Amino acid sequence: MMSDTPPELPSLDAGVTLLTTNERTTGPLHSLVLDRLLLDQGSAVWVDARGHGTTRSLTQVTPSMRVLDRIHIARAFTPWQHLSLVRDLAGELTDETSIAVLPAVDWFYRSEDLPRGADERMLSAAAERIEALAETFENPILVTLHADDALSAPIREIADRTVRCERTRFGPRFTGDEYETLVYPLENGMVQTTLAYWKRVLADRHPAMVDADVPPEVRANGAH
Repeated sequence: MMSDTPPELPSLDAGVTLLTTNERTTGPLHSLVLDRLLLDQGSAVWVDARGHGTTRSLTQVTPSMRVLDRIHIARAFTPWQHLSLVRDLAGELTDETSIAVLPAVDWFYRSEDLPRGADERMLSAAAERIEALAETFENPILVTLHADDALSAPIREIADRTVRCERTRFGPRFTGDEYETLVYPLENGMVQTTLAYWKRVLADRHPAMVDADVPPEVRANGAH
């Protein structure tokens, strides 16, 4: 059962935040984005890769369907399209944009269709654009990586901070340079970090925004 204390999520500051996890990033990524939107009523501009921005996943996580109208997703299907979207990102941001999201930002540049050396050049170009954007955009830019290796080094280098989400037997734990927090503290028992779990974390943090069909609790040792 949910703790009486609302779960904590790390706040996102202006600049580039790199989110890393020891499992697929969908739950933590969606939760941080939705939490930001529920806090300030702004919008998100999302440059998608590898299907992170699917409607199905987002609807399973959000405690309020209304907030999804404020998430604007652009999808690429090739590395050239992805780089073009990154280059055009600055023109898509408005005064109402509260977060820019680029999941698996290195994914497309691992394509076997790219000529030799083009992967590094194109990802470095994307990193430069994101870094330049961070200098003028006053809100967070949230990125994740498909793989942490030599190719993705340009993205790690432009990150102002790294937020890590580690799955533990007591639930996910977010850590950063200046904090460490258990998102969903329980005195005992294990939790499964399903999308329904993240939905309840957000529902507990933003009760005024919860749609009527959200169930009142999450069970330990279960996927509910």
